[in-house]
Amino acid sequence: MTVDVHPQSSPLDTFVVPPGLETPNLLLDLDILERNLDEMAGLCQRHRVSLRPHAKTHRVARIAQLQLEHGADGICVAKLGEAEALVAAGVSRMTVAYPLVGADKARRAVALAQRCELTVAADSVIGARSLGEAFAAEGRLVDLLLIVDSGLGRCGVAPSDAVRVAWDVAELPGVRLTGVMTHEGSVYAAADQSDLVARSKAAAASMVSVAEAIRSAGLTLSTVSLGSSASARTVVAEPGVTEIRPGIYAFNDLGQIALGNATAATCAVRVLSTVVSRPEPHRACIDAGSKSLSQDRLPASAYVDELSGYGHLVGLPGWRIERLSEEHGWLRWVGAGDPTPLTIGQRVQVIPNHVCTVFSSLNEVTALRGGEIEAIWSTIGPGASR
Repeated sequence: MTVDVHPQSSPLDTFVVPPGLETPNLLLDLDILERNLDEMAGLCQRHRVSLRPHAKTHRVARIAQLQLEHGADGICVAKLGEAEALVAAGVSRMTVAYPLVGADKARRAVALAQRCELTVAADSVIGARSLGEAFAAEGRLVDLLLIVDSGLGRCGVAPSDAVRVAWDVAELPGVRLTGVMTHEGSVYAAADQSDLVARSKAAAASMVSVAEAIRSAGLTLSTVSLGSSASARTVVAEPGVTEIRPGIYAFNDLGQIALGNATAATCAVRVLSTVVSRPEPHRACIDAGSKSLSQDRLPASAYVDELSGYGHLVGLPGWRIERLSEEHGWLRWVGAGDPTPLTIGQRVQVIPNHVCTVFSSLNEVTALRGGEIEAIWSTIGPGASR
């Protein structure tokens, strides 16, 4: 499938921005954000599936609160530091969807469980045992999800090993095995939208099958949890899925546009940047480089020729962000005919390829409503990655 974002991205898709903002600057349109939150929450409510958004995407306490206010049942994170900061900000139901290993992490999990309703994850008996020992020492139980590999090949037990590992984990003191979870990141390799749907359905079917096998072996499981914005709109409707954990859906990015899940009009973020150099008519530089946009490319190889580059310049068809160094975005004219005007000092807006890394790199977001600044939010501070 060939996707052309240019007809979907016009000057009308450029955010109205008040003067005086320093660049590079991550802009967030609150009206679009809230519509995205309501859409996903509505899907989950219709299908009676729990929504636990992945806050590692943004790491902003106020955005996590907005997700809860707009229908999420809890929050999911990758690291204990993220969980600790968000619980301190008032989040009461938390999933750490990452294999926690070692006594130090286990002690922190025990302390965290005293402040919120906590679910942890493991993909090994060793990891689960380290958690269980710490909780058992305090006379407590912690809910635990078994991570299963649904095709990404990153972490998670193989589906064929899931029953055996589930039994071994369930017999450990201090833990209560409540379900299975996966990140179905393999769907990002889809060749087109029909392939995306097929891959998403296959991942859901695999996880439901694993859960049924574990139940047939005599264990009780209540949760079948999947986590990817790419697949969320498909897997939410699959029988047997009880929870989804998307993150990017709240904002969208060029990756989601490429997959057909979003348009420029439903993308709630832009990176505001300034043209700082125009040494030749066919090339220029902006002040957003790899530290602002990241080196991530688009998720599916089928889209690279059409959407190649390191972000989409809104309303500037023919200009491409061809290369990044740390502080420079290298622009090149790839359109037909002579380059369109681009002047030093001009402000441009970029839809990033992958919004998660932009939040992490810039560490601050300017929240806009109706073209006016409503708030400036910082991401959670040092220690969040541990």
